[in-house]
Amino acid sequence: MKLIITFLIVIMFTNCKQGGQNNEIVQEQIQKAKNEVETVKVEENFLKNFTYEDVARYTIASIMGQPTKIVKATKNKDLYFVFYIRKSDRQKFEYKVKFDSNVVLWANIGGRWRNSEYDEKISFEENNEKLKIITTFSDSSQDIQEYKKGD
Repeated sequence: MKLIITFLIVIMFTNCKQGGQNNEIVQEQIQKAKNEVETVKVEENFLKNFTYEDVARYTIASIMGQPTKIVKATKNKDLYFVFYIRKSDRQKFEYKVKFDSNVVLWANIGGRWRNSEYDEKISFEENNEKLKIITTFSDSSQDIQEYKKGD
């Protein structure tokens, strides 16, 4: 990933040697690229009994108040794509999930990541055969949902 960013920076510098105004644009693009690199973290596999697909499923089920049996997840590179079809009207809802250690970040497909200071913070803990999804709100209150393998 760093190699790609470095390559992009070299290309931007060679294409933008035409003036000071272009330099500002290049600096802005470099900062944007650095910010994107910082948000993509390497996933550490410290789960023993659950998979990250499980955590993604249980997280969305917890946030959206849906039964875990209807929530499905697949992995594509560093992202997990999660969806469910609501039984009442057969409407499909799709989300993307990524992990930073035990912190869960999520977004609607095509939407913003829920990582601003005003968004709830979601984390998880694995304790033997149980997985806790912990949602912490801005007033420091918490909602803790506990799941067993196979839920």
